[in-house]
Amino acid sequence: MNDEQLFSDPGHPVSSVRVIPRGRAAYRADAESRSVVVRHLLGYEPFTKFCLGLGVDSTHLASSVGRFGDLVRAQSDAIRADGIEDASAVFLGNVLVRLRDDASWVRYGDEFPSAGTEQHQYEVLHLLDLLMDSDDATYRKCLDMIEGWARS
Repeated sequence: MNDEQLFSDPGHPVSSVRVIPRGRAAYRADAESRSVVVRHLLGYEPFTKFCLGLGVDSTHLASSVGRFGDLVRAQSDAIRADGIEDASAVFLGNVLVRLRDDASWVRYGDEFPSAGTEQHQYEVLHLLDLLMDSDDATYRKCLDMIEGWARS
């Protein structure tokens, strides 16, 4: 499957993501630093290849944080062994952005891109770690919070 078909918006490289310089509030981004609104970030292909190797259809994961979370919890050791945490986090961020029409990607300084809305951004690398490593109660609470965010 073509990764472009997983998420409806055109894919963009990380260089297209709006950067908020450190020490500045989001509402004060410089006009020259504005770029396209990125709703589909590229760079998750290693994760989709990993899924293919497991016999898992990544389109099934692209529409549900819960299905994605269940897979990465079950495969956390293999994800880390393969070094595909960044690709997995990009996939997760694209899933999050897909949940809300007002969501997109943003970068704060030179940090890994975050996904969400102007009011609530998810640091997807940290969220990935939480989904993979938390106990069952924390995992369920995290999914509930994301589902609440998606409905708001």
